[in-house]
Amino acid sequence: MQPFKTLFLILCSVALSACLASTQRVGVDTDDPFDSTETSSKDLEAVSQQMSRSLIQLPQISNATSPPRIAFLEVANNTNEIINKDLFLRKMRTLLIKHAAGKMIFLDRAKIEAIKREREAKRRGEFTASKKGYLSGADFFLTGTLDSLDKASGGKRSTYTRYSFRLTDAETGDIHWEDEYEVKKVGKAGLYDR
Repeated sequence: MQPFKTLFLILCSVALSACLASTQRVGVDTDDPFDSTETSSKDLEAVSQQMSRSLIQLPQISNATSPPRIAFLEVANNTNEIINKDLFLRKMRTLLIKHAAGKMIFLDRAKIEAIKREREAKRRGEFTASKKGYLSGADFFLTGTLDSLDKASGGKRSTYTRYSFRLTDAETGDIHWEDEYEVKKVGKAGLYDR
C-alpha cells in the first residue's frame, strides 16, 4: 500500500508543478498570446482611457460651476461574444473619479434600495446623519453600445468591434457627447465558424 501512496503523491506533485509552471502573469495592456479576435483586457484599458480623457474635456464638465451628477444606463452588447459590458462603465468611472479632480459626481443607482433604507434609518434617528435631504437627481446619463462585424473563411476569422459611449442630458434628452473606439482583429476561426 505504501508504494501506491508514494506514487500517487509524486504524480500529484508533478501535475501541480506543471499547472503552476504554465501560468504566466502579464500586464493588463498586453495582447493575449493566442489568436483570439475577442475583446481583451487591452481593449478594455484602451477604450476606458480614451473615453475618460475625451469626457473630461467636454465643456459641460470642464467648465461647470458645480460638478454634474452622472448616472449609468445599460450598455447594449450587439456583438457575437459574451462580454461583461458594464465593466467598461465601471472602469471609466474609476478612471474619472481618480483623475477628474472632482469635476463630476457619479450616482450609485445600483444600490438605490440600500441607499433609501439607510436614509430612512437616519431620519428615524437610528443612525446619525450629517445632512438630511433628497436623493440626488442625475444631470446626465452615461451609456454605451458594443457592436461588431464578424467574418470567417478558410480557417481564419476577422472581427471589427466598435465601442461607443454617449452622455445624454437627463432633462432634455439631448446628446452632449459621444465618442468611439474601433479595433479590428484577425485570428483563427473558432468552433462555431465552421
